[in-house]
Amino acid sequence: MKFNTVILKVAAPCNLNCSYCYEYNRGDESWRLKPKHLLAEIATQVGKRIAEYCLDNNIKKFDVNLHGGEPLLLGASGLRAIFDALILSSGGVKLKLGIQTNATLVTPEILDTLEDYNATVGVSIDGSKRNNRYRIDHRGVEAYERIVKGLNLIRERKNLYSGLLCVVDLDSDPESILDDLSQFTPPSIDLLPPFGNFDNPPFGSPAKYNLGEWMIKAFDHWINNQRLQKIKIRYLEDALVAVISGKSRSDWFGLRPPGYFVIATDGAIEGLDSLKINGELGRKTDLTIWDASLEDLLKHEVMDLRMKEVEGLCKTCRECSIVEWCGGGYLPMRYGRGNGFNNPSFYCTDIKKLFSHIGRWLMTKKEVSSDVIIDIQNRLEGININNLI
Repeated sequence: MKFNTVILKVAAPCNLNCSYCYEYNRGDESWRLKPKHLLAEIATQVGKRIAEYCLDNNIKKFDVNLHGGEPLLLGASGLRAIFDALILSSGGVKLKLGIQTNATLVTPEILDTLEDYNATVGVSIDGSKRNNRYRIDHRGVEAYERIVKGLNLIRERKNLYSGLLCVVDLDSDPESILDDLSQFTPPSIDLLPPFGNFDNPPFGSPAKYNLGEWMIKAFDHWINNQRLQKIKIRYLEDALVAVISGKSRSDWFGLRPPGYFVIATDGAIEGLDSLKINGELGRKTDLTIWDASLEDLLKHEVMDLRMKEVEGLCKTCRECSIVEWCGGGYLPMRYGRGNGFNNPSFYCTDIKKLFSHIGRWLMTKKEVSSDVIIDIQNRLEGININNLI
């Protein structure tokens, strides 16, 4: 495998305090020990590590996604300093810059800065005002109106707008959430299942729907609605690709080696930050951007944990008929103290329900026009659905 993306934590704190957040409210407090902001000299060293890795592996471009916390806490000048440091030290490697934000701190000056560096912007929003009731600030005040205000400023600059990220609300109807999000004309929507595992169950459970039921309803609404079909909904498309091709293109489903890594505000190199629902296991390394190359990271046990083949899954998964589709599910959601990661996914039953439903849909297609099939085929990297029927 080769890296193609770094998730760069440029701000440790966040101006919001979302109730379900794995970063702040699921037991992990490591962010408190980190510097509040990433310094430009660390960004310079990140650029150098990217440059040496790309030179050694004949890679011409690399994605840099700014995360937090809330990255817009840096302001326009802080973002400009980070971008400049990365670009000037990257040795001519083409950097594709992006940022994930809650949009509450958006200003025209910040957007001007992002445009200057051709950086794209993804916005975290969970649907209507009700669906965003857990997205609150540190005073407990809901942030929905502020999110929408910033999002609309971003939407005015279409070249910046990359899409929406939505943490699924299992107490709300998926049809209404997708309809609410589609009003913001996103190029894409990332649907995130509520994070949890066997020792740290998802926030808000039990709920009106289980995840499988919710995703099936979302899939049917998406696939049968011409307006929604124009939106790339990654979780659903990734599930569809897995069923069609027998392999995954993401680590939500399947055993695809990860192409990304995380760097914290102190320069520490970490594994998946969503593993914070498990504590430090599988996430914390002894490596920093100062003393370790990206090749060193590839040899570390936290990466080995994410690169295991089917043989590395638990017995239940290895013997499952759809293991080539789901690959055991997303790594953080397999964890339980008794067996570590040697478990099926917390959402195993839900994943089976969704994949079974998609399989039946592919076999019938009675309610879907040929134009829809062609459009989906084009978006699924040329895979021909008809050859599998």
